[in-house]
Formats: sequence, structure tokens, C-alpha cells
Amino acid sequence: MTSRERVLTTLQHREPDRVPFNLRPSDGMRQRLRAELRDPDVDFADYFGHDVRYVYVGLPPRPEGVPDAEWTPTPGNDAIAACAARTRELQARGLAVCGGYACGVFEQAKHWLGDAGALTMPYDDPQRLGTILDRITAWKLAIYGAYVEAGVDLVWIGDDLGGQRALVMSPRHYRDWYRPRHEQIVAHLRCLRPGVRIAFHCCGHVTPLIPDLLEVGIDILEAVQAEAMDIAPLKREFGRDLSFWGGVGAQSVLARTTPEQVREGVRRTLAVMAPGGGYIAAPCHTLTEEVAWDGVLAFHEALRDYGAYPMPQA
Repeated sequence: MTSRERVLTTLQHREPDRVPFNLRPSDGMRQRLRAELRDPDVDFADYFGHDVRYVYVGLPPRPEGVPDAEWTPTPGNDAIAACAARTRELQARGLAVCGGYACGVFEQAKHWLGDAGALTMPYDDPQRLGTILDRITAWKLAIYGAYVEAGVDLVWIGDDLGGQRALVMSPRHYRDWYRPRHEQIVAHLRCLRPGVRIAFHCCGHVTPLIPDLLEVGIDILEAVQAEAMDIAPLKREFGRDLSFWGGVGAQSVLARTTPEQVREGVRRTLAVMAPGGGYIAAPCHTLTEEVAWDGVLAFHEALRDYGAYPMPQA
């Protein structure tokens, strides 16, 4: 199977030849690989055989003097065409292509209003908040839609709705203010291309909202932070309808551990998440230099050793 076939097969909840995987390295991690190999041009994803590649649609820079909250740039035709050309190039190499992440409606509201402002404005000034969220949603429709037009296999949307142990807002708050905007975004993307796969990024604990995300039309939950959610019940309860992307704990499996512990942590995660397909293996966050280089190597070794179907037992 090619990487693209592997990813699309698992997203149909069927078992491919092996579990598709990737890892998002920091710039320091990329530099470490170049130093290790003494090759300034080596590509991290190519070297380790990742199944997913990312493309980015260019946005114009914010002009000097324009406040951040007044600048909502949208992709032009040339930028979309350039992204489409890169997407076709990667797909021709047999790779699955994901659009670059653009922060979601709640995340953007926090950026403009501050965390406290975004969470208290529903009570202090609901009319103004609704206007702001509608403006953000229209902006995100244009950005996410550009990736659909560029032909990517996966559109990557999301919102950080969870903390380490609980949601950052009540389910009712989410359903009143953010679910309708997420529904609008998903409906727009499906209108552009019904078969596009939509991945929803959310760090932290989001278990109570998974039924909502399924009803919204999300295909893939991305991050799946193992330190914040019990992945076994997630797979058992939602794995027939929702695919998972992530799940290997950046804190618990990869940081401050030995290579043997990394291998065992990856093996256990695969044993839970991979049966029946519906799983792309990855750390649940971008990896920074706090993860030892031996741990990065052990992560990839474990995917090679334990990632083929049938899966090892838990």
C-alpha cells in the first residue's frame, strides 16, 4: 500500500497493511536530525517514512498599523493554486496530504479577547460576542475551504476545548456558542467536496463533547491526549464512528523516559487503538527538545516493529 492508500483505508475503519503514522517535530528536532546525519537537506518526514504530509496556503501579511483583531486575511487564487500544485505533487508520491492547521473559532476569540474575556462575554455582552464569533467563522470558512479547493485529503480544523482534567467550558456553553459555528464550517466543507475528511484538533480532556463532534460531522479526533483521557473507553465507545489521530502521550510516553519505555508505551497504545482501523499513530503534540533523541528513534522503531496487522495483544 502507498501511504495515502493506508491512511484512507484506516479512515474507512478497515485495517490496512500497517498502522499509518507521523510525528510533528519542532525546528530543533529537525536540526538534530540534520546534525546526526550531517545532511543539511534531509527531510524529517521523508527520512522516517511518515504517511502524512502538510501543505500550507499562503496568507498576506498584516499591514503595519492594522490591529490584529481587524486583520482577517483570506487566501487569494494564486495561493490556492500553489497549495494545490504542492498537494498534487505529494499525492503523486503516494502520500496523504493534510491542510495546515488554522486555529479555531474559540481559539481565535481567546486570541482577540483574552481567555477570561472569551469565557465571560456570553454573560457580559452576548450580542457583541455573537458578532465577533460570526466574523471569525466567516474567516475560517474561507481558510479551511481553500484547503478543500486545493484537493487535500484531510482538512484540519479544531478548537482547544479541554484542560488536563476537564473541559474549559460547560457542555451547554459549547452547544450554545461554538457547536453551531463548527456545524456551519463542516457543512460548508462538505458542500465544497462531500468526501473530504475532516480532522478536529483538541488538546486535553474532550470526552464529554465527542457525541457532539460526531453529530457535527467530524471524521477524526486529533491529539487524543492520553494524559487527559482514557483511550481504551474512547476506542470502545466511539471507535466504530470516529477515527483517532494521536494518542501516544507526549508527556507520559515520550518525555523523560527511556527508549524501552517509549517502545512499550507505543506498543500498548497500538494494542488499544489500532484494531479495526480508524487510527493514525502519532504523539499527541508537537515534539520539542525535551524529548530525548533516543525516544524519537524508539517511537519510529516501535511503529515498524509493532505496527503491522494483526496487532499485538494489549
